[in-house]
Amino acid sequence: MPRMNGFEVCHAVKNKLGMPNIYIIILTAKGQEFDKQKGNEAGADLYMTKPFDPDEIVEKAIKFLSL
Repeated sequence: MPRMNGFEVCHAVKNKLGMPNIYIIILTAKGQEFDKQKGNEAGADLYMTKPFDPDEIVEKAIKFLSL
């Protein structure tokens, strides 16, 4: 992304824009523990690495939307 990376967008949505109830899934190729920690610190609700199972994303979305 040209101006902000995904971690920065997540942090901005959750903290700067005051939208803590927005559910954010980070889907990335970065699977190192350091990157997962960055995602958690940014406020991501779920951190998934590629390759991923599309059915799992659908399952998570249904679970979240059913709350």
